[in-house]
This record gives sequence, C-alpha cells and structure tokens, in this order.
Amino acid sequence: MRKLARFTATAGLAVSLVGAALAPAAAQQQTASSPHSYTCSNQGGGPNHTVNCSGLITVNNVLNGTTVNVGDINVLSGTQLDDLEVALVNVADNNVNLPVTVQLANLEAATISTYLTNFGITVLPVKVNICAGSICV
Repeated sequence: MRKLARFTATAGLAVSLVGAALAPAAAQQQTASSPHSYTCSNQGGGPNHTVNCSGLITVNNVLNGTTVNVGDINVLSGTQLDDLEVALVNVADNNVNLPVTVQLANLEAATISTYLTNFGITVLPVKVNICAGSICV
C-alpha cells in the first residue's frame, strides 16, 4: 500500500510540474497573438521604484500610447512581469470599443487585482497611473 501511495504522490507532483511548466508558455503565446501587446519592465529601485508597462487599447490602435505605471512596490521577477503583461492584454482584448475611460479603468482594476492575487502585493489605486495620450485614470 505504501508503494501505491508513494507512486500516486510522485505522479501527482509530476503532473503539477508539467502543468506549471506549460502555463507560462501558454500565457506568452496568448500575448504574442494579441493586437494589444504590452511590455512591462522594472524602473529604478528603493522607495522610488516603478513598474512601467506600455501597450495598446481600443480598436485599430486608435490609442496606441497607453502606459501603466505602478509606483512604490517591490521589483517584479520576469515571471511576474509576464503575468502582468498577460493580464493587461486580456483586458485590452476584451474591452475593445468601450469608451476610453472605461478601458483605462479596467486596466487599472486588472493591475491591482494581478498584484494582489498573483503576487500577494497590495497596491493602492493612487499608486497606479494609467494613461492613453492625455486621458488618465
């Protein structure tokens, strides 16, 4: 019976590891195929650190200079930056043709949610600045 339990535990761990290895690849693939790609990077360090993302919203790149800046947080790892990029792409892809202010507000909500849910970091909305041209939320 112990051998069966050990085999089951080992098999379960192997399946988990394979799933974890495939998940980032699937996320990157989704980002690559989107017309609303986002790129995020760490800027600076210490108390003035920010994460800067840039990408596209609206249809036909009508507003193609969308920026997301998150201030006063930890430096994110490459995987965390990828997760944030995918979250922003998903919002941009699912909010096409909504008013610009709604799209920007949805990007802000996705950013805050991704930090809390995926990274365990609480970010206040005042620390998230999202702009498309001269329109900011």
